[in-house]
Amino acid sequence: MPPAHGLKSGPPLPSELLAELLPLVAEINTVLDPDALLSAIAKQLRRIVDYRILDIFLPAGDGDLVPAHVEGYDPALASRLRIRPGQGIVGTAAQTRQPVFVPDVSRDPRYISIFPGVVAELAIPLVNQDRLVGVLNVEGPDAEAFSPDARTALQVLAGHLAVAIENATLYRETRWYAGLLATLYEIGKETASILDLDALLHRVAEIVKRVIDYEMFAILLIDEEHQELVVRKAVNFGPSKERRRLLVSEGLCGAAVRNKEPILVGDVREDPRYVSMVPEARSELVVPLIHKDRVLGVFDLESPALNRFTEEHVKVLTPLASQVAVAIENAGLYAELKKNELRLQRELKIARDIQHALFPEESPAGPGWAASAHFRPARELGGDLYDFYDMGAGLLGVATGDVAGKGVPAALYAAFASGAVRSRAFERRGPADLMQRVNRALRRRGVEGLFCTLGYALFDFKDETVRVANSGLPYPLHFRAASGACAPLEVGGLPLGAFDGSTYEEAAVSLASGDVFVFHTDGLTDARHAGEDYGAGRLTRQVEAHAALGAPELGEKILEDLEAFLGGDAPADDVTLIVVKVL
Repeated sequence: MPPAHGLKSGPPLPSELLAELLPLVAEINTVLDPDALLSAIAKQLRRIVDYRILDIFLPAGDGDLVPAHVEGYDPALASRLRIRPGQGIVGTAAQTRQPVFVPDVSRDPRYISIFPGVVAELAIPLVNQDRLVGVLNVEGPDAEAFSPDARTALQVLAGHLAVAIENATLYRETRWYAGLLATLYEIGKETASILDLDALLHRVAEIVKRVIDYEMFAILLIDEEHQELVVRKAVNFGPSKERRRLLVSEGLCGAAVRNKEPILVGDVREDPRYVSMVPEARSELVVPLIHKDRVLGVFDLESPALNRFTEEHVKVLTPLASQVAVAIENAGLYAELKKNELRLQRELKIARDIQHALFPEESPAGPGWAASAHFRPARELGGDLYDFYDMGAGLLGVATGDVAGKGVPAALYAAFASGAVRSRAFERRGPADLMQRVNRALRRRGVEGLFCTLGYALFDFKDETVRVANSGLPYPLHFRAASGACAPLEVGGLPLGAFDGSTYEEAAVSLASGDVFVFHTDGLTDARHAGEDYGAGRLTRQVEAHAALGAPELGEKILEDLEAFLGGDAPADDVTLIVVKVL
């Protein structure tokens, strides 16, 4: 059972000393901030022993003991002090897990002389559940201050100090990790929204500065083609441009890439792998940027101070590096996407220019007739086509077509179909015969998934007739001047290039002065706005209302009405409109 006074087991203590220890232990156990705790320990211990020098050593990441709190000498000197287990009186206490009391240090070869005037030294290991938490070291000008009762009290107190230090350290780490997680969450949200790589790296440098107050910092990214690390962002790396690229086989940065692990070097002059990029650098921390087991680059932090970076810095930067790696990958994908998008836009512009170049430069006209063509491109490249074939002797062929699909394939197929029609139109064959021949040509060189709807009309102005064949295009409209009414020419057929052996019908009507024929693709009547189609009915009303106009003016009037209907929006599909008027 534990003793009634609540202290850890040990030799019996005088009542006066016990009375001192009880409130001291109670006070220490209430302090959860590690720095405040160590300061409180140093203050309270003076009530037990009148020391001249006090050090509380804690283990560093490499196992060495470093002063976490000192009394009696300059803390700047303490920052350079490191003791290996087994080295000196402090190292012996750490290694043996036993107190070491030396009443006359001049007679003990283990003593490491740092300060004059020291006669006696007491080093007590701070152990909790067989874990070395640290070493309490006190030194004085004589041995009298280290009475047996005082040494016993310090040994009893050491166990409580170990527990208090571990609790405070755990509390600090818990709060630190909670803060880190919150910071990483905010950083993750912020970096995920930055898709420009240069802007991202600039912001990352600011974020890392907020987490670690570095002196020199760089982000190096891997050039896969040349197997080099390239400095893409540098802060305080000097004006020199000589070392902006490193092979992945050299330097601490290259080692971090190859090993996929952070590298922490307290003195770069002692590490043969070090390659100087900043002459004044003395310590370096490199953290790889890894995404899906692929190293994208590294964080490189350098400092003119020795042992500037710690394992705690590694703990901070490692999860941050993972988040930044994801953001860098996303930025790279976005840049590639933008590059491909720009290339595609250039190619689409070229394709659209070629498409327009295939259209007739001007609309034809002849004795007793006039024609006009109108084209409005959609938001994306389509496959509309149209052409006029003025064969002389009062004969005019008119083709209007629409290839299924969008983009470059549709535009190329439209060019192919247009050429197939033109090469046969001047044979002066009837529309149905021409359709069959074009269908065979498209089937012979068929492209899977592509076909063409086409309307073809052959006007004979001498005989005052027109013959029309259709392969799936909206019915053309015929306005009869005699009646003032507009009606569709209802003739249909299967799309060209879709099926072998397709045959086509013809419709023939007579021509009269003032008659108007309107051929169009479905981009006109299927145009939608606010859930409503432009529709054949609206088109019919426009033709009837403005049939007295010339062919070009009537076509423009129809397109003006379409633009008003769309409310300024671009049509979703190409709009092709052909108007032929008998004079």
